[in-house]
Amino acid sequence: MNLKLHHIGVASQNIEKEYLFFEKLGYHKVSKVFCDEIQKIKGVFISADNQPTLELLENLSPNGPLTGYLQKNNKFYHFAYETDDIENDVKQFMTETHAIMVCPITQATYFYKICFLMLRNMMLIEFVQKSESKDNE
Repeated sequence: MNLKLHHIGVASQNIEKEYLFFEKLGYHKVSKVFCDEIQKIKGVFISADNQPTLELLENLSPNGPLTGYLQKNNKFYHFAYETDDIENDVKQFMTETHAIMVCPITQATYFYKICFLMLRNMMLIEFVQKSESKDNE
């Protein structure tokens, strides 16, 4: 399994206000703001030279999936890894790490498929498959 870091998810109360801080660090928007009703979040991807891509995230409702992280002042929500074969890689990763699936493989607004796994150290990992074919960009 050859995973590549795709992005780091950053929980925020307001993605536009959060972006202003990252803009000072050289980040710029590389996607439009998107709403994912399935995941109950809205987000935007930002990038800077020689820095990891970040996904700024905001709840769509007051009790959305980011609430617990925000209450603990924990900004870094998840690390996302790109895969060409999400079904196979998730199965192999779970076998090797004993991770627990917290969101099954599903389609998403921004990616073809995603899946969230919780590691034993309570780190949330997202697998993303960008397209249906195994010949992703």
